[in-house]
Amino acid sequence: MYSTANISSTTRARALAGLAGAALFVLPERPAAALSCDGPPWEAEWSMPGSLRDSTAEFPVDAQFWELRGCAYDFAHPSECRLERGDDVIPVAVEVDGAEHCNVEPSYVGGDNYPDAIVRYVPERPLIPDRSYVLVCDDNGPAPNDEQGQYTFVRTRFDPTPAAAPGSLDDIELEFKRGDEGCCETGSYLDLRLDLEQPWLREGGYVEVLYDDGQVFAVREPGNWSGTIEMPPTTDGLELTPVAADGTRGETRRFDRDEYDRELIYTPCAVTGHASPLALWLFAPLLWIGTLGRRRRAAGGAS
Repeated sequence: MYSTANISSTTRARALAGLAGAALFVLPERPAAALSCDGPPWEAEWSMPGSLRDSTAEFPVDAQFWELRGCAYDFAHPSECRLERGDDVIPVAVEVDGAEHCNVEPSYVGGDNYPDAIVRYVPERPLIPDRSYVLVCDDNGPAPNDEQGQYTFVRTRFDPTPAAAPGSLDDIELEFKRGDEGCCETGSYLDLRLDLEQPWLREGGYVEVLYDDGQVFAVREPGNWSGTIEMPPTTDGLELTPVAADGTRGETRRFDRDEYDRELIYTPCAVTGHASPLALWLFAPLLWIGTLGRRRRAAGGAS
């Protein structure tokens, strides 16, 4: 007569291996670094994009400069900004996109709401080729980018050629990645892929992201070690526009929800806590096999 106690150790091992493989299909695609209990990766201060982060970067003579700032709380416009090189002082106008969504109530932040502002520094006239300048603001200016943490340097390249025109976004890929309620409640995000070697991006340009609710975001390079570009999620549409280093805007490309949300399976982050029932069902057979093993060993000892 067949008995469950007759299940061999080899059979149990095969079952364990099969279930472990199946578990891979319900684990998230998201990089491990993005599964920490910290805030969203795009809100980390060290990962906020901008053209002013690298003091060794060289810009076209007609470049504008920009930075993305989280602006949910205590955001204030930079004021009285200028570029200085000795006696040469160039006034700099400051333009802010997305400011109407800044300084909100704490309960507003989270989910699809991560207020950011694109701060743009626009010199009054072109710069001199092969020169270094210091960007100075009386209040609320950009963070220093030198090794001493004192100044914000910008440098023009030797070539006086103006900035390259913004490229096309025809080859861009956008996909919605669904989060889960386990593993510190990792949230959903948008996965963006584009050719980062295009001249207009390498010179200091960026891709402006305008959500249907009016919030903005900007991307220029991957924000983490994995090489992926993660953006705040949305349940609506959004528009992406290439912006060259001199502020010239290219052709906008729109994505509606059905064009980027192709994820059909809920992918849990963990199999404990608030995990998906699918992941928990995978572990039920493991418990069953383990129980049989203990019963078999107990029966052998009793005989």
